Amino acid sequence: MRNLLNKILNFLHLLQSVCANIYYAFPQRKLKLIGVTGTDGKTTTTQMIYHILKENGFKVGYISTISAKIGEREIDTGFHVTTPDPWSVPKYLKMMSDQGIEYVVLESTSHGLVQNRLWGIEFNSATITNIKSDHLDYHKTWENYAKAKALLIDKVKDGGAVVLNEDDKESAKFLKEYLKDVEEEEIKQIWYSKSQLEEVKSSFEGFEFEFEGQRFSLPIIGRYNLENALAAINICKKYLPLTLISKALANFPSPIGRMEVIQTKPFVVIIDFAHTPHALEAALNSLRDIQKTGRIISVFGCAGKRDKKRREMGRYAITLGEMLILTAEDPRDEKLKDVNDEIIKYAESANGVLLQRFASSKELSKVNYDEVDEKIENLFKALKKPIFAFDEDSIQSRIDAIKFALSIAKDGDIVFITGKAHEKSLAFGKTEYPWYDRDAVLEALKKLQLNNNET
Repeated sequence: MRNLLNKILNFLHLLQSVCANIYYAFPQRKLKLIGVTGTDGKTTTTQMIYHILKENGFKVGYISTISAKIGEREIDTGFHVTTPDPWSVPKYLKMMSDQGIEYVVLESTSHGLVQNRLWGIEFNSATITNIKSDHLDYHKTWENYAKAKALLIDKVKDGGAVVLNEDDKESAKFLKEYLKDVEEEEIKQIWYSKSQLEEVKSSFEGFEFEFEGQRFSLPIIGRYNLENALAAINICKKYLPLTLISKALANFPSPIGRMEVIQTKPFVVIIDFAHTPHALEAALNSLRDIQKTGRIISVFGCAGKRDKKRREMGRYAITLGEMLILTAEDPRDEKLKDVNDEIIKYAESANGVLLQRFASSKELSKVNYDEVDEKIENLFKALKKPIFAFDEDSIQSRIDAIKFALSIAKDGDIVFITGKAHEKSLAFGKTEYPWYDRDAVLEALKKLQLNNNET
Protein backbone atom coordinates (compact mmCIF):
# COMPACT_ATOMS: atom_id res chain seq x y z
CA MET A 1 0.00 0.00 0.00
CA ARG A 2 2.79 2.40 0.93
CA ASN A 3 4.66 1.69 -2.32
CA LEU A 4 1.50 2.54 -4.25
CA LEU A 5 1.13 5.81 -2.34
CA ASN A 6 4.76 6.70 -3.06
CA LYS A 7 4.25 6.01 -6.76
CA ILE A 8 1.17 8.22 -6.81
CA LEU A 9 3.08 10.95 -4.95
CA ASN A 10 6.01 10.71 -7.38
CA PHE A 11 3.61 10.95 -10.34
CA LEU A 12 1.96 14.03 -8.84
CA HIS A 13 5.39 15.61 -8.32
CA LEU A 14 6.23 14.82 -11.94
CA LEU A 15 3.04 16.52 -13.14
CA GLN A 16 3.81 19.56 -11.00
CA SER A 17 7.41 19.70 -12.27
CA VAL A 18 6.28 19.54 -15.90
CA CYS A 19 3.65 22.24 -15.34
CA ALA A 20 6.08 24.43 -13.38
CA ASN A 21 8.75 24.21 -16.07
CA ILE A 22 6.25 25.07 -18.79
CA TYR A 23 4.93 27.98 -16.71
CA TYR A 24 8.41 29.37 -16.06
CA ALA A 25 9.59 28.62 -19.65
CA PHE A 26 12.33 26.09 -18.75
CA PRO A 27 14.73 28.64 -17.16
CA GLN A 28 17.44 26.00 -16.63
CA ARG A 29 18.20 26.08 -20.37
CA LYS A 30 19.85 29.48 -19.87
CA LEU A 31 21.94 28.33 -16.92
CA LYS A 32 24.99 26.18 -16.22
CA LEU A 33 23.97 23.88 -13.36
CA ILE A 34 26.20 22.12 -10.83
CA GLY A 35 24.52 19.35 -8.78
CA VAL A 36 25.51 18.29 -5.27
CA THR A 37 24.13 15.33 -3.33
CA GLY A 38 25.27 12.95 -0.58
CA THR A 39 24.27 11.89 2.90
CA ASP A 40 26.61 14.33 4.64
CA GLY A 41 28.43 17.44 3.45
CA LYS A 42 25.96 18.61 0.79
CA THR A 43 25.41 22.10 2.14
CA THR A 44 29.05 22.81 2.92
CA THR A 45 30.18 21.57 -0.51
CA THR A 46 27.43 23.59 -2.23
CA GLN A 47 28.50 26.75 -0.45
CA MET A 48 32.20 26.11 -1.10
CA ILE A 49 31.57 25.84 -4.83
CA TYR A 50 29.39 28.95 -4.78
CA HIS A 51 31.99 30.90 -2.79
CA ILE A 52 34.89 29.95 -5.06
CA LEU A 53 33.01 30.97 -8.19
CA LYS A 54 31.60 34.14 -6.60
CA GLU A 55 35.02 35.28 -5.36
CA ASN A 56 36.37 34.91 -8.88
CA GLY A 57 33.74 37.08 -10.53
CA PHE A 58 31.28 34.44 -11.74
CA LYS A 59 27.59 35.33 -11.81
CA VAL A 60 26.45 32.50 -9.57
CA GLY A 61 23.56 31.51 -7.28
CA TYR A 62 22.71 28.46 -5.20
CA ILE A 63 19.82 26.50 -3.72
CA SER A 64 20.69 24.62 -0.54
CA THR A 65 19.33 23.28 2.75
CA ILE A 66 19.78 26.66 4.37
CA SER A 67 18.60 29.04 1.66
CA ALA A 68 18.49 30.05 -1.98
CA LYS A 69 20.96 32.78 -2.90
CA ILE A 70 19.77 34.92 -5.79
CA GLY A 71 22.01 37.90 -6.38
CA GLU A 72 22.16 39.74 -3.05
CA ARG A 73 18.87 38.25 -1.93
CA GLU A 74 18.74 35.23 0.37
CA ILE A 75 15.51 33.20 0.55
CA ASP A 76 14.78 30.74 3.37
CA THR A 77 13.97 27.39 1.75
CA GLY A 78 11.95 26.00 4.68
CA PHE A 79 12.12 24.35 8.09
CA HIS A 80 13.33 20.85 7.16
CA VAL A 81 13.76 21.14 3.39
CA THR A 82 16.74 20.47 1.12
CA THR A 83 15.39 20.20 -2.41
CA PRO A 84 12.36 22.55 -2.53
CA ASP A 85 8.99 21.53 -3.99
CA PRO A 86 8.57 21.10 -7.77
CA TRP A 87 7.24 24.64 -8.26
CA SER A 88 9.97 26.39 -6.27
CA VAL A 89 12.97 25.01 -8.19
CA PRO A 90 12.03 26.46 -11.61
CA LYS A 91 10.73 29.59 -9.88
CA TYR A 92 14.11 30.21 -8.24
CA LEU A 93 15.94 29.36 -11.47
CA LYS A 94 13.75 31.83 -13.39
CA MET A 95 14.54 34.54 -10.83
CA MET A 96 18.24 33.78 -11.23
CA SER A 97 18.12 33.80 -15.02
CA ASP A 98 16.22 37.12 -15.01
CA GLN A 99 18.98 38.66 -12.87
CA GLY A 100 21.72 37.59 -15.27
CA ILE A 101 23.04 34.73 -13.16
CA GLU A 102 24.83 32.17 -15.32
CA TYR A 103 25.87 29.42 -12.86
CA VAL A 104 23.73 27.72 -10.21
CA VAL A 105 24.83 25.22 -7.56
CA LEU A 106 21.83 23.03 -6.72
CA GLU A 107 21.82 20.83 -3.63
CA SER A 108 19.74 17.71 -4.29
CA THR A 109 18.29 15.06 -1.98
CA SER A 110 17.39 11.44 -2.58
CA HIS A 111 13.73 12.38 -2.07
CA GLY A 112 13.98 15.23 -4.55
CA LEU A 113 15.57 12.98 -7.17
CA VAL A 114 13.21 10.03 -6.75
CA GLN A 115 10.10 12.19 -6.50
CA ASN A 116 10.78 13.95 -9.82
CA ARG A 117 11.14 17.35 -8.15
CA LEU A 118 14.12 17.98 -10.46
CA TRP A 119 12.43 16.93 -13.69
CA GLY A 120 13.83 18.84 -16.65
CA ILE A 121 17.11 19.65 -14.88
CA GLU A 122 20.40 18.71 -16.56
CA PHE A 123 23.73 19.33 -14.88
CA ASN A 124 27.00 20.40 -16.47
CA SER A 125 28.80 18.71 -13.59
CA ALA A 126 27.86 17.05 -10.32
CA THR A 127 29.32 15.57 -7.16
CA ILE A 128 28.21 12.91 -4.69
CA THR A 129 29.95 13.55 -1.37
CA ASN A 130 29.15 10.12 0.16
CA ILE A 131 26.32 7.63 0.55
CA LYS A 132 25.83 6.46 4.11
CA SER A 133 22.70 5.05 5.76
CA ASP A 134 19.86 7.56 5.98
CA HIS A 135 16.15 7.95 5.19
CA LEU A 136 15.65 4.18 5.27
CA ASP A 137 12.14 4.80 6.58
CA TYR A 138 11.43 5.95 3.00
CA HIS A 139 13.91 4.02 0.84
CA LYS A 140 13.81 0.79 2.92
CA THR A 141 17.31 -0.42 1.92
CA TRP A 142 20.73 1.16 1.48
CA GLU A 143 20.77 -0.08 -2.12
CA ASN A 144 17.54 1.78 -2.91
CA TYR A 145 18.91 4.88 -1.21
CA ALA A 146 22.17 4.64 -3.18
CA LYS A 147 20.25 4.24 -6.45
CA ALA A 148 18.27 7.36 -5.60
CA LYS A 149 21.48 9.33 -5.05
CA ALA A 150 22.95 7.95 -8.28
CA LEU A 151 20.04 9.43 -10.25
CA LEU A 152 22.04 12.66 -10.07
CA ILE A 153 24.58 11.09 -12.44
CA ASP A 154 21.81 10.31 -14.93
CA LYS A 155 21.02 14.02 -15.02
CA VAL A 156 24.55 15.05 -16.07
CA LYS A 157 24.80 16.20 -19.68
CA ASP A 158 26.97 14.39 -22.21
CA GLY A 159 30.44 15.87 -21.98
CA GLY A 160 29.91 16.75 -18.31
CA ALA A 161 31.75 15.42 -15.26
CA VAL A 162 30.98 13.65 -12.00
CA VAL A 163 33.25 14.16 -8.99
CA LEU A 164 33.18 11.20 -6.58
CA ASN A 165 34.64 10.26 -3.20
CA GLU A 166 37.12 7.37 -3.30
CA ASP A 167 37.38 7.37 0.52
CA ASP A 168 33.70 6.44 0.96
CA LYS A 169 34.39 2.78 0.23
CA GLU A 170 30.87 1.35 0.06
CA SER A 171 29.49 4.06 -2.19
CA ALA A 172 32.65 4.08 -4.32
CA LYS A 173 32.18 0.37 -5.02
CA PHE A 174 28.50 0.91 -5.84
CA LEU A 175 29.13 3.93 -8.08
CA LYS A 176 31.95 2.28 -10.01
CA GLU A 177 29.56 -0.56 -10.83
CA TYR A 178 26.83 1.98 -11.68
CA LEU A 179 29.20 3.79 -14.05
CA LYS A 180 30.88 0.75 -15.61
CA ASP A 181 29.02 1.12 -18.93
CA VAL A 182 29.37 4.91 -19.11
CA GLU A 183 32.05 6.00 -21.57
CA GLU A 184 34.56 8.68 -20.54
CA GLU A 185 33.49 10.69 -23.59
CA GLU A 186 29.93 10.76 -22.23
CA ILE A 187 30.70 11.67 -18.62
CA LYS A 188 34.15 12.28 -17.20
CA GLN A 189 34.74 10.54 -13.85
CA ILE A 190 36.93 12.35 -11.32
CA TRP A 191 37.74 10.49 -8.10
CA TYR A 192 39.23 12.25 -5.09
CA SER A 193 40.76 11.05 -1.81
CA LYS A 194 42.35 12.60 1.26
CA SER A 195 45.43 10.53 0.38
CA GLN A 196 46.02 13.12 -2.39
CA LEU A 197 46.65 15.76 0.30
CA GLU A 198 50.07 16.49 1.77
CA GLU A 199 51.31 18.33 4.87
CA VAL A 200 47.88 18.52 6.51
CA LYS A 201 47.74 20.64 9.67
CA SER A 202 44.63 21.28 11.79
CA SER A 203 43.52 23.57 14.63
CA PHE A 204 40.32 25.27 15.79
CA GLU A 205 41.13 27.94 13.20
CA GLY A 206 40.90 25.38 10.38
CA PHE A 207 43.19 23.41 8.06
CA GLU A 208 46.28 23.90 5.97
CA PHE A 209 47.20 21.38 3.28
CA GLU A 210 48.85 20.94 -0.08
CA PHE A 211 47.02 19.58 -3.14
CA GLU A 212 48.64 19.07 -6.54
CA GLY A 213 51.49 21.39 -5.57
CA GLN A 214 49.24 24.22 -4.40
CA ARG A 215 49.05 25.32 -0.75
CA PHE A 216 45.54 25.73 0.70
CA SER A 217 44.13 27.27 3.88
CA LEU A 218 40.59 26.28 4.89
CA PRO A 219 39.15 28.25 7.84
CA ILE A 220 36.68 25.58 9.03
CA ILE A 221 37.15 22.50 11.19
CA GLY A 222 36.07 18.87 10.83
CA ARG A 223 38.37 16.45 9.03
CA TYR A 224 35.52 15.39 6.74
CA ASN A 225 35.53 18.97 5.43
CA LEU A 226 38.75 18.04 3.65
CA GLU A 227 36.61 15.68 1.56
CA ASN A 228 34.06 18.43 0.97
CA ALA A 229 36.85 20.78 -0.05
CA LEU A 230 38.25 18.21 -2.49
CA ALA A 231 34.82 17.84 -4.07
CA ALA A 232 34.52 21.60 -4.47
CA ILE A 233 38.09 22.01 -5.75
CA ASN A 234 37.65 19.29 -8.37
CA ILE A 235 34.36 20.79 -9.56
CA CYS A 236 35.88 24.27 -9.79
CA LYS A 237 39.05 23.08 -11.58
CA LYS A 238 36.88 22.98 -14.71
CA TYR A 239 36.57 26.76 -14.52
CA LEU A 240 39.61 28.07 -12.60
CA PRO A 241 43.30 27.42 -11.88
CA LEU A 242 44.22 26.08 -8.44
CA THR A 243 45.86 29.36 -7.41
CA LEU A 244 42.54 31.22 -7.65
CA ILE A 245 40.62 28.38 -5.99
CA SER A 246 43.10 28.43 -3.10
CA LYS A 247 42.81 32.19 -2.70
CA ALA A 248 39.00 31.95 -2.53
CA LEU A 249 38.91 29.07 -0.03
CA ALA A 250 41.22 30.96 2.32
CA ASN A 251 38.32 33.27 3.25
CA PHE A 252 35.48 30.76 3.00
CA PRO A 253 32.80 31.57 5.59
CA SER A 254 31.64 28.44 7.39
CA PRO A 255 27.98 27.63 6.72
CA ILE A 256 25.70 28.40 9.66
CA GLY A 257 25.67 25.50 12.09
CA ARG A 258 28.33 23.45 10.34
CA MET A 259 31.15 22.93 12.86
CA GLU A 260 30.50 26.52 13.94
CA VAL A 261 32.92 27.51 16.70
CA ILE A 262 31.05 29.77 19.14
CA GLN A 263 33.92 30.16 21.62
CA THR A 264 37.29 28.55 22.37
CA LYS A 265 37.99 29.82 25.93
CA PRO A 266 37.72 28.84 28.74
CA PHE A 267 36.09 25.84 27.06
CA VAL A 268 35.17 25.22 23.44
CA VAL A 269 31.55 25.43 22.27
CA ILE A 270 30.65 24.14 18.81
CA ILE A 271 27.30 23.89 16.98
CA ASP A 272 26.95 21.32 14.20
CA PHE A 273 24.29 19.53 12.15
CA ALA A 274 25.59 15.97 12.65
CA HIS A 275 22.39 13.93 12.89
CA THR A 276 23.49 10.63 11.37
CA PRO A 277 25.82 8.03 12.92
CA HIS A 278 28.50 8.62 10.27
CA ALA A 279 28.39 12.40 10.70
CA LEU A 280 28.57 12.14 14.49
CA GLU A 281 31.47 9.68 14.34
CA ALA A 282 33.37 11.89 11.90
CA ALA A 283 32.72 15.03 13.93
CA LEU A 284 33.83 13.52 17.25
CA ASN A 285 36.97 12.06 15.69
CA SER A 286 37.76 15.47 14.20
CA LEU A 287 37.37 17.22 17.54
CA ARG A 288 39.66 14.73 19.26
CA ASP A 289 42.14 15.09 16.43
CA ILE A 290 42.39 18.83 17.13
CA GLN A 291 42.32 18.71 20.92
CA LYS A 292 43.88 15.66 22.54
CA THR A 293 43.03 16.62 26.13
CA GLY A 294 39.84 17.78 27.82
CA ARG A 295 36.43 16.16 27.82
CA ILE A 296 33.99 16.07 24.91
CA ILE A 297 30.43 16.69 26.12
CA SER A 298 27.95 15.70 23.39
CA VAL A 299 24.49 17.27 23.37
CA PHE A 300 22.02 15.82 20.89
CA GLY A 301 18.84 13.83 20.34
CA CYS A 302 17.30 11.70 17.61
CA ALA A 303 14.28 12.49 15.49
CA GLY A 304 11.02 10.65 15.94
CA LYS A 305 9.32 8.71 13.15
CA ARG A 306 12.58 8.23 11.31
CA ASP A 307 14.82 5.24 10.57
CA LYS A 308 16.56 3.89 13.62
CA LYS A 309 19.90 5.70 13.92
CA ARG A 310 19.71 5.75 17.69
CA ARG A 311 21.83 2.71 18.47
CA GLU A 312 24.93 3.93 16.65
CA MET A 313 24.46 7.53 17.79
CA GLY A 314 24.47 6.49 21.44
CA ARG A 315 27.45 4.19 21.02
CA TYR A 316 29.56 6.75 19.15
CA ALA A 317 28.85 9.51 21.67
CA ILE A 318 30.03 7.35 24.58
CA THR A 319 32.88 5.61 22.77
CA LEU A 320 34.38 8.77 21.22
CA GLY A 321 33.43 11.33 23.88
CA GLU A 322 33.34 11.55 27.66
CA MET A 323 29.75 12.61 28.40
CA LEU A 324 26.37 12.37 26.69
CA ILE A 325 23.49 14.77 27.32
CA LEU A 326 20.27 13.73 25.56
CA THR A 327 17.60 16.15 24.49
CA ALA A 328 14.99 16.86 21.81
CA GLU A 329 15.66 16.76 18.09
CA ASP A 330 12.20 16.75 16.46
CA PRO A 331 10.61 13.85 18.39
CA ARG A 332 7.36 14.49 16.47
CA ASP A 333 4.66 11.99 17.54
CA GLU A 334 7.00 9.96 19.77
CA LYS A 335 7.41 10.71 23.45
CA LEU A 336 10.83 12.25 23.99
CA LYS A 337 11.47 9.94 26.93
CA ASP A 338 10.90 6.91 24.67
CA VAL A 339 13.37 8.25 22.11
CA ASN A 340 15.95 8.93 24.82
CA ASP A 341 15.37 5.48 26.36
CA GLU A 342 16.44 3.80 23.16
CA ILE A 343 19.61 5.91 22.82
CA ILE A 344 20.46 5.26 26.49
CA LYS A 345 20.06 1.50 26.07
CA TYR A 346 22.82 1.32 23.47
CA ALA A 347 24.99 4.00 25.05
CA GLU A 348 25.00 1.92 28.23
CA SER A 349 26.19 -1.10 26.24
CA ALA A 350 29.25 0.99 25.32
CA ASN A 351 30.26 1.74 28.94
CA GLY A 352 27.85 4.60 29.59
CA VAL A 353 25.92 5.00 32.85
CA LEU A 354 22.68 6.95 33.17
CA LEU A 355 23.53 9.35 35.98
CA GLN A 356 20.42 11.53 36.03
CA ARG A 357 17.38 12.43 33.94
CA PHE A 358 15.14 15.48 34.10
CA ALA A 359 11.41 15.49 33.48
CA SER A 360 11.14 19.29 33.75
CA SER A 361 13.01 22.53 34.43
CA LYS A 362 11.91 22.35 38.05
CA GLU A 363 14.23 19.40 38.56
CA LEU A 364 17.13 21.20 36.87
CA SER A 365 16.65 24.24 39.11
CA LYS A 366 17.36 22.02 42.15
CA VAL A 367 20.67 20.66 40.82
CA ASN A 368 23.73 20.99 43.03
CA TYR A 369 26.54 21.24 40.48
CA ASP A 370 29.24 20.42 43.03
CA GLU A 371 27.50 17.11 43.70
CA VAL A 372 27.11 16.48 39.96
CA ASP A 373 30.84 17.11 39.45
CA GLU A 374 31.66 14.63 42.22
CA LYS A 375 29.42 11.95 40.71
CA ILE A 376 30.99 12.48 37.29
CA GLU A 377 34.50 12.15 38.68
CA ASN A 378 33.58 8.97 40.57
CA LEU A 379 32.24 7.45 37.36
CA PHE A 380 35.41 8.36 35.49
CA LYS A 381 37.48 6.68 38.22
CA ALA A 382 35.37 3.54 37.69
CA LEU A 383 36.16 3.82 33.95
CA LYS A 384 32.53 4.61 33.15
CA LYS A 385 31.03 7.56 31.27
CA PRO A 386 28.02 9.59 32.42
CA ILE A 387 24.73 10.03 30.57
CA PHE A 388 22.14 12.70 31.35
CA ALA A 389 18.69 12.93 29.74
CA PHE A 390 16.23 15.80 29.41
CA ASP A 391 12.81 14.30 28.74
CA GLU A 392 10.36 17.21 28.78
CA ASP A 393 8.14 17.24 25.69
CA SER A 394 8.81 20.86 24.80
CA ILE A 395 11.60 23.09 23.52
CA GLN A 396 12.52 23.59 27.18
CA SER A 397 14.21 20.19 26.98
CA ARG A 398 16.83 21.57 24.58
CA ILE A 399 17.17 24.87 26.45
CA ASP A 400 17.84 22.99 29.70
CA ALA A 401 20.23 20.49 28.11
CA ILE A 402 22.34 23.29 26.63
CA LYS A 403 22.34 25.20 29.92
CA PHE A 404 23.34 22.06 31.84
CA ALA A 405 26.15 21.17 29.41
CA LEU A 406 27.66 24.65 29.63
CA SER A 407 27.34 24.63 33.43
CA ILE A 408 29.29 21.39 33.91
CA ALA A 409 31.99 22.20 31.32
CA LYS A 410 35.51 22.78 32.65
CA ASP A 411 38.48 24.64 31.18
CA GLY A 412 39.70 22.78 28.11
CA ASP A 413 36.45 20.84 27.55
CA ILE A 414 34.52 20.77 24.28
CA VAL A 415 30.74 21.18 24.38
CA PHE A 416 29.46 19.76 21.10
CA ILE A 417 25.81 20.65 20.38
CA THR A 418 24.48 18.95 17.30
CA GLY A 419 21.43 17.89 15.29
CA LYS A 420 19.63 21.22 14.70
CA ALA A 421 22.24 23.74 13.54
CA HIS A 422 20.68 26.09 10.96
CA GLU A 423 17.12 24.78 11.41
CA LYS A 424 14.60 27.29 12.68
CA SER A 425 12.06 24.96 14.26
CA LEU A 426 11.71 22.04 16.67
CA ALA A 427 8.89 19.56 16.01
CA PHE A 428 6.71 18.13 18.76
CA GLY A 429 3.67 16.27 17.52
CA LYS A 430 2.60 17.95 14.30
CA THR A 431 3.64 21.42 15.48
CA GLU A 432 6.84 23.20 14.46
CA TYR A 433 7.91 25.47 17.32
CA PRO A 434 10.32 28.36 16.62
CA TRP A 435 13.85 27.33 17.56
CA TYR A 436 17.43 28.26 16.69
CA ASP A 437 20.40 26.56 18.37
CA ARG A 438 22.73 29.52 17.98
CA ASP A 439 20.40 31.93 19.80
CA ALA A 440 19.83 29.40 22.57
CA VAL A 441 23.56 28.81 23.04
CA LEU A 442 24.46 32.50 23.07
CA GLU A 443 21.67 33.22 25.59
CA ALA A 444 22.82 30.38 27.85
CA LEU A 445 26.45 31.55 27.69
CA LYS A 446 25.37 35.09 28.54
CA LYS A 447 23.41 33.93 31.60
CA LEU A 448 26.28 31.67 32.69
CA GLN A 449 28.72 34.59 32.45
CA LEU A 450 26.39 36.81 34.49
CA ASN A 451 26.03 34.12 37.17
CA ASN A 452 29.80 33.64 37.30
CA ASN A 453 30.33 37.39 37.70
CA GLU A 454 27.81 37.51 40.55
CA THR A 455 29.62 34.73 42.40
